[in-house]
Amino acid sequence: MKSVLCSLLCLLSFCHALAGEAAKEVVTVGAEDDWAPYSSVVDRQAKGFAVDVVREAYALVGITVKFDVLPYSRCMAATKAGTLVACFDAVPNAMIAKDYLWPDLPLFTTHMNVYALADSKDSGMVARKLEGRTVGVERGYEYGDEFDLNTKIIRKIVDKNDQGFKMLLARRIEFMAAEERIANALFIRFPTEFGGKFKLVGTVATPGLFIAFSKTAPDSVRLLKKFNEGYAILRNSPRYRAIEAKWF
Repeated sequence: MKSVLCSLLCLLSFCHALAGEAAKEVVTVGAEDDWAPYSSVVDRQAKGFAVDVVREAYALVGITVKFDVLPYSRCMAATKAGTLVACFDAVPNAMIAKDYLWPDLPLFTTHMNVYALADSKDSGMVARKLEGRTVGVERGYEYGDEFDLNTKIIRKIVDKNDQGFKMLLARRIEFMAAEERIANALFIRFPTEFGGKFKLVGTVATPGLFIAFSKTAPDSVRLLKKFNEGYAILRNSPRYRAIEAKWF
């Protein structure tokens, strides 16, 4: 009898554990595939600073995140359409702010820089000074309102930042606009091709970058609220600085 009771108790305990696992909420979030060290695809998995931040913020409120890794423009389009609940990393500028829901705080802040060839005499290049000049930009990305809304800048759209820097090396464009850490990571990754070949000649914006939430996806408002809750805890903890130290 005693052994039967023990077996029943073990079975109940096991079922309870399974029920607990089943009760855990899982959400799929879009992550861009080519923005290391913030978010990129490595061995078919999302990796990067922003990936860790989003994952851990949700974990603090009991939600497990799965990542759908895809090009940024597709990620944002799917979020706008409601087939994804959210996508990162986005700048809520005047062109896209109205199309998404935004958290209270950015995932991080950064510098959107302008690069030229190392022998360039240009400096202090802000959006106004780039009017009439050819500037490489990555497809679908935001670089701050002053740059994004200035129609006098001649933009050459590329699918990846390294393509833009190759165009700059070939003198097919005069400048390349790129996020600071992204550019530095490329210069380190391709030292023979890019090392010492470029110089920083200006900064067009110092924006905060966010995870953008869909206005139409089911439950997106609640999931935004849960993200705000978890991220507020993470942001004010030593763990956030540990994630920064890991990636930067």
